Amino acid sequence: ELAAAVRDAFEPRPWRLWADDPRESIATRVRAAQETGCFDRWQRQMNSTGPRPGWSVRAVFEWADQGVERGTPLHVPAARCLTAVAGPEDRPEILEAARSGTEGARCTALRYLADGNDPDVLDLIEGAVATGATPVVEAAVAAYERMRSLAAVDRARGWVHRPDALGAAAGRVLACRGAAQDRDLVLAALREAVRGEGPDAPTLWTLVDGAGRLGIACAAPVLRHVYRETASSHLRGRAARALAATDPSFAAGFAVECLWDCEETTRELAARHAETGDNRVVERLRRLAADPAEEDEVQTAVRSRF
Repeated sequence: ELAAAVRDAFEPRPWRLWADDPRESIATRVRAAQETGCFDRWQRQMNSTGPRPGWSVRAVFEWADQGVERGTPLHVPAARCLTAVAGPEDRPEILEAARSGTEGARCTALRYLADGNDPDVLDLIEGAVATGATPVVEAAVAAYERMRSLAAVDRARGWVHRPDALGAAAGRVLACRGAAQDRDLVLAALREAVRGEGPDAPTLWTLVDGAGRLGIACAAPVLRHVYRETASSHLRGRAARALAATDPSFAAGFAVECLWDCEETTRELAARHAETGDNRVVERLRRLAADPAEEDEVQTAVRSRF
């Protein structure tokens, strides 16, 4: 029990102190427990039941299914294993698994095919969202969002109107990798997310960034709403960054408020944009410049204004 406690300790420093205890009986026991723990870790690594050289595609799928049975999703590392063991001759088996395999195998195959930009993967992802269980749908959507190909972006333009998870993912793909022609689609996705999920929806992080990246001026009212209502200081900072790129009134409005924000990146943004015609702004900038506890990036931004 002592060896297990030492081995699994979140903070090992107390055990190192006890190993140096002047009382020999205590120090000896703790040092022995430390040595046993090191041996246990080595033994677990040697006896690992995970992937090994020479595994087949079928063995990788079975390992992923074992993870599902244990309640530990393994499709992400299993997909990396497929990259090492699968060859061109295995593609039909992987496609079949992605189309109608067991849960672990299907998630693994979809991830592998998406990472490799397989020409059939987009149709398989759409099919998985339509027919798969919740874990399969989540894995398919996550695999799709990782794709960087032009085909994935083009498909997003058709999927973004869907009312399901794939439609939401398509909006995020366009926010990250879309072009100027996709501004209306990203704006619609942003509005729908705020309307349907509120100002703290996780999907807003990507959509807000996309609104700023694409310079969607019409998104400013929605971004102001997110800035005011979100409980997340990080999302508020992202909204402020997007407003700086889309809202002409940002410098005289929210930028002034952001000078007092709790996030240093938001204060840095405000220091670069806030109009100095307001005495409060000038005084705050001076305080930030003189504050020895302020972050270097913020002070650099402040000094660039004087």
